[in-house]
Amino acid sequence: MTWASLLEITFWIPLLSASIRVATPLIFAGLGESVCERAGILNVGVEGMMALGAIAGFLAAFWTGNPWIGFGVAIAVGALAGLLFGFLTVIRGADQIVTGVVFNIFALGLASFVYARLFVSAHSVAQLPSIPVYRVPTLSTLPFVGKPFFAQTPIVYCAYALVPVFWFLLERSPWGLSARAAGENPEAVDSAGLDVWRIRLQATAIGGAMAGLAGATLSIAQVGAYVDGMVAGRGFIALAIVVFGAWRPWGVALAALLFGAVDALQLRMQIGGSIVPGPLLVGLPYLLTIVVVTLAAARAGYPAAINKPYARRRLSRSRRVATANALPAGTRS
Repeated sequence: MTWASLLEITFWIPLLSASIRVATPLIFAGLGESVCERAGILNVGVEGMMALGAIAGFLAAFWTGNPWIGFGVAIAVGALAGLLFGFLTVIRGADQIVTGVVFNIFALGLASFVYARLFVSAHSVAQLPSIPVYRVPTLSTLPFVGKPFFAQTPIVYCAYALVPVFWFLLERSPWGLSARAAGENPEAVDSAGLDVWRIRLQATAIGGAMAGLAGATLSIAQVGAYVDGMVAGRGFIALAIVVFGAWRPWGVALAALLFGAVDALQLRMQIGGSIVPGPLLVGLPYLLTIVVVTLAAARAGYPAAINKPYARRRLSRSRRVATANALPAGTRS
């Protein structure tokens, strides 16, 4: 790769196309995590949920021959994983960061174990057929933006569609208002007669489902196989994307596209030859993650109740029991 090649349109169009493809799983994971964090749940277990989605989606697609069944199974597995995380952190009050770290270790190990048990004796790596590209009529022929944006696989178009859906869910729907309130002032939500625990469990289920979809996008749509370590820290990048995107779906999508562009650039630089050492190129997305978190941390307006278990329901019940026991026997109902 030379500096002159950077001025050629033939360099930028494929780079933009690759950036969008690479950003797609980050968009899915980031959208789900933004819902969790706006509801007050810091789901550090995104990495593990993506791994579970990757292996579950791959197996379902491999056995049925239908990639869309694989995506559906990955979403379901991710939602169940999110509910398990929610049970531990919301209902049981476990520390969200510690639980997420342990969940990552468990999920990554489980995905590796399942794949090894099923395919360790296989003579060839199990692979899926590639999903064909769908070219949107007329739009795909537009100069410069046509091929990158409108000549992609259908799962990329799903990412396009989900960004406004999540924007409406969080910013305009009654449930989104309740979820955002649960992340800022759960006491007020409880006082209004809404169930904080239920809202947060729903948020973790949505976050887990989107993480599962992100993992399946890697294994089904991008690689066409399951490989140990294929998530490769993208779950943690999704956490940085949410902060960089200010917890808003449109910002998350743009931040994911930025990270996707850096990742796609380092891949093209490796293929085209570069004076920059290969390990440094591979580390570019992670270096960007560190820079983004460092710069954004100071100005980030984290939800006020994030990573804070809400136990008022249990405390209220105990207070009611204590009050009832303190009353004279003849006045208890």
